[in-house]
Amino acid sequence: MKSILYSVMALALLTACSKEPDSSEIVVDLAAGKIIAEAECAECHGLDGRGETAEIPNLTGQSTEYLIEALHAYRDGGRLHATLQDLVSSMDEADISNIAGYYSSQPPLKAIHNKQPGQAYVSAYSEGAEIAALCEDCHGERGISTTEGMPSLAGQQPAYLIIATHEYKTGERKHDDKNEMLKGLEQVDIEKMAMYFASQVAPPREAPAFGDPAAGKTASAKCAKCHGERGISHQPLIPNLAGQEPAYLLNTIKNYRKNKFDCEEQLQGKTTQQLEDIAAYFAIQKTDASVESDLTVEKLVAKCDRCHNPSEKKRKLNIPALEGQSYDYLVKAMQEYRNEDRDNSMMHKMSSRYSDEMIDTLASYYASQSVSD
Repeated sequence: MKSILYSVMALALLTACSKEPDSSEIVVDLAAGKIIAEAECAECHGLDGRGETAEIPNLTGQSTEYLIEALHAYRDGGRLHATLQDLVSSMDEADISNIAGYYSSQPPLKAIHNKQPGQAYVSAYSEGAEIAALCEDCHGERGISTTEGMPSLAGQQPAYLIIATHEYKTGERKHDDKNEMLKGLEQVDIEKMAMYFASQVAPPREAPAFGDPAAGKTASAKCAKCHGERGISHQPLIPNLAGQEPAYLLNTIKNYRKNKFDCEEQLQGKTTQQLEDIAAYFAIQKTDASVESDLTVEKLVAKCDRCHNPSEKKRKLNIPALEGQSYDYLVKAMQEYRNEDRDNSMMHKMSSRYSDEMIDTLASYYASQSVSD
């Protein structure tokens, strides 16, 4: 997926995995910090810490420790922004502490984003079911294929389904019937359909007439590197193989052995019998839903709040607050984490299965919250 440019000043929403700073060691001169803010920072972040444009994050509400860590990351090249790197490189540790302390000390900002998420995401499941009906004549009810050679969609990775469907729609993947059928769908429709299919769980399949599943378990060892143990992928852009329609799976494996470099190396030297064994093994594996079918706004927020707003109000000092942050900035940041355009494995794992609609819901919720004292 194409990279998204980093924000002008990405000082929020980066969950740190490093050692938490010791606040007892920080000495702050607020007056000195204000002087630096007036001279160097206010043009983008204002003196009150509110980003001057939608894509510039708010600094108010963040801890001194978090802002210091973010400034260090810009100075040391951990976050890429040439202007900020030059600016922070000219500061000593006292300057960095003072500017961080100044913005951290500013009064809470009133939220200016008025779009409430309500139950916007809750309806996605039922709407996705309606759109998915277009596909069920071929792919089976709830995406569980019972037609030889036709792939199942149930439990598949949603990001993979979204991209594959989009490629059929645009003609990048050639299939006349699909190309025509998908023409009227908008991106949000494709996302809802993908999330619906991803939330389905198919019953276990019986072993196919070909292949030996026991032998296939051994022969498929190299496949697990990408597709996961038992064919359940943990990578959003790599499809699940578990529970797949066996004839389709066998044909695909044979084609990949010849035509797809990533798989060609893993399948090199495999006999036809071994390919049949591999297909038989994956076909009978139990499937899991890739996403929850009953996700609500509350459930989405609860997952983020475990780190960003824990119930005991003891957020780690190197984890940013999200309340009252710029909506556009939150959307941009979450998309970058999802697409691995920002390097943070924990955040990527959390957001990798989020559709744009889910991201919009989360950003709307947090942007509409006022920063607490």
